[in-house]
Amino acid sequence: MSIPSLPSDVLLLFKGDLQHQRNELARTIESTHREISRLADFAPGDIVDHSCGNSCKEAMFTNYSHNRIRLRKIEDALNRITNGDFGICANCEGPIGFKRLQALPWASNCIDCQEQCEHEYNQGRTSGPSGINL
Repeated sequence: MSIPSLPSDVLLLFKGDLQHQRNELARTIESTHREISRLADFAPGDIVDHSCGNSCKEAMFTNYSHNRIRLRKIEDALNRITNGDFGICANCEGPIGFKRLQALPWASNCIDCQEQCEHEYNQGRTSGPSGINL
């Protein structure tokens, strides 16, 4: 089955938007990295300062991690544009809906395959020993 590709002008719009998001995320990641380094050098004075410092560091590490994951997804989407695979589901090789791409231009699965992946993931998380649901 042949999947019709997106028009080149539409691909250029997605590419430009993804490149912009990549650049913004790269700046944010670099800024967060510098801030984490500064916090690592910070020596709190008492237990309250220590607790606040740890909470701040944990939030920054979480944000940093989420941004790195999103950056990787954006870079993968840019590679799919270059390779001609953008808008094609990595699982079933069917088209990814245009509205889904508008909302999540880094999406690599169509909505049906994504829902199936999430369902399987959630089933794995709620199963106990021997596959018994908890």
